[in-house]
Amino acid sequence: MVKPKKDTLDFKNYLYLLSIDVDAKLVLNNLKNTIVIIIGCGGIGNFLSYSLATFTPEKMILIDGDKIENSNLNRQLLFTTKDIGYSKADILTKQIQLRNPLLDVTSYDRYVTEDLLEKSIKLTDNKRYLVILSGDSITALEETTKYCVKNKIPFLNVGYLNDISVIGPFYVPRISSCPYCNNTLSLEKHEKDSMQNELLNINNKYEAPSSFTNNALASSLAMSDIIQFEAEKLDKVKSLNKRFGIDNVTFKNYTLEVPKDKDCSFCSEENK
Repeated sequence: MVKPKKDTLDFKNYLYLLSIDVDAKLVLNNLKNTIVIIIGCGGIGNFLSYSLATFTPEKMILIDGDKIENSNLNRQLLFTTKDIGYSKADILTKQIQLRNPLLDVTSYDRYVTEDLLEKSIKLTDNKRYLVILSGDSITALEETTKYCVKNKIPFLNVGYLNDISVIGPFYVPRISSCPYCNNTLSLEKHEKDSMQNELLNINNKYEAPSSFTNNALASSLAMSDIIQFEAEKLDKVKSLNKRFGIDNVTFKNYTLEVPKDKDCSFCSEENK
């Protein structure tokens, strides 16, 4: 006799977790007791909020100051033409709740700052937190790193470099590097303000080749590492102390080592 399928939102998630040799109950329990903060509600934010919402975390907070545009619809799958001009964070919240009415979701139609994170996240000692940054702004990375390091909150940076989908480094407090360790990502500000302003002008004019492929692959890489993190298998987290990427065309893997830096201007206090 065939056992009837259990028709719950996380049933297939449970089967998948079993198939990859992790403690499925532990992962589901950890995620259900985690407050997930997603910064950036574009292509990657769409994929990751959709995926993580199916695990029904304790709460989800979505942050993005952008409005939906027609050019977003090639990859931001939870938006439609009717949503153009509206807040990405607000519309994404509605779409996620339509798929999981049990999920507690709050949105902020603002660009991330350390101050916004301080006000929007009510930290308590007995809560689990996970921050995912998918914004393409140096300022967003700096503000998120400051907040997470100061409050000892794990966070993962997710993105792409043209046709290479990239994640990491996955910051785990007191254990692994942050994005600013060893200035591996060349994030230091230039000494001359004029040069810094010129670089900002160039970056502001740049249009990223953002597609379904590089967004979906980056999101899948991130989910893989998030699952291993929630399974408490840090040795299986590919982006721990690393930037890890996959070429969308050749499937070649790239790894950029980001060792923990005892002199890091952001996280060195952990070493004292």
